[in-house]
Amino acid sequence: MIMRIPLFKPHLGDEELHELAGVFKSAWVGMGPKTVELEAKVARANEVEHAVGVTSCTAALQLSLEALGVTSGEVIIPPITHAATANAVMFNGAKPVFADVEEDTLCIDPEDIERKITKKTRAIIPVHLGGHSCDMDAIMKIARRHKLVVIEDCANAQGARYKGKMVGSIGNAGCLSFESKKNMTTGDGGMILTSDAKIAERLRRLRFYGTSRDTWSRFSGVKKYTWQYDVVELGWKYNMNDIHAAIGLAQFKKLPWMLRQKDRIRNIYNRGLAGIPWLKTPKDRPYTKSGWWLYIIRVEARDRFVDYLSSKGITTGVHFEPIYHHSYLKKRGIRSKTPVAEWSWLHLVSLPYFPTMTDKEIRYVIEMIKKFGTR
Repeated sequence: MIMRIPLFKPHLGDEELHELAGVFKSAWVGMGPKTVELEAKVARANEVEHAVGVTSCTAALQLSLEALGVTSGEVIIPPITHAATANAVMFNGAKPVFADVEEDTLCIDPEDIERKITKKTRAIIPVHLGGHSCDMDAIMKIARRHKLVVIEDCANAQGARYKGKMVGSIGNAGCLSFESKKNMTTGDGGMILTSDAKIAERLRRLRFYGTSRDTWSRFSGVKKYTWQYDVVELGWKYNMNDIHAAIGLAQFKKLPWMLRQKDRIRNIYNRGLAGIPWLKTPKDRPYTKSGWWLYIIRVEARDRFVDYLSSKGITTGVHFEPIYHHSYLKKRGIRSKTPVAEWSWLHLVSLPYFPTMTDKEIRYVIEMIKKFGTR
């Protein structure tokens, strides 16, 4: 009997409905008290002073670059990441330059970062791929030596640590994703982490048209609502709202359990897939405690393998084809020499991986993988 197993599945239930009911009852559905509450909780959990809720991790990356003054020059990023990482750089008038990845972690290689730095380099965006932290000590050392900004792309890594420190708390800013598939979701949304009060203040302006006071601060900051505000600089409409934040508050309570479940599933996969000669399970270095979003294996005959699992009802993914392969970047003349990424992505497969995955579903995936090897 064929089972139907998705790649991702958010864990949503009565808790989210309860939080949403409170927002609907209050009739304050824009950015308001729920957004402020979620920001405070996320900041504490991620060991930073400030968290700024926005519409997506893409917006978070874009605003972080703007707030930190990176609006020209070059920004070094890995090629194996979502297009959003490169898009945010180009939105800000800078050029993405690709440093190769480490073969074992698929995270950006500090040695190649050093090789790719030029007089035009302004920033580095390390991506904690799949939930595995980058080698942040090496990256921060390079950044300090060359006076570069570091913005951590934590879209894959909610809950991950590097040498005991929360990812997103190490660079100048960290960017989280709460998109529907991530470790916790708000439906869509993101958040910027920083311990720099001036940067946080500017981020709050930039996310809401560049104004000196957003609607909630005008309503809650005085006894009587005031319409007065100033447009201080050019900004965007990138603020989180209380509908998304309400979902996020319920998800935030569940996050520790969801991360434990994903650790458990990962261990079952590791044991079940061990010893298969044509398959490599993910490896993690001693410095990381991962907030695993993805379970990425490497296989021979990747496309045949993906097609076979699809015929058995198992959805898989590839995270990611190098960004510079896409037509828009080719049109922009953006090229790169990243041999490890070029070889690695041809073998990558992300398996179904979500906290409510049952033991029966996990066993089925493992069984079908082993059967593929006997064909």
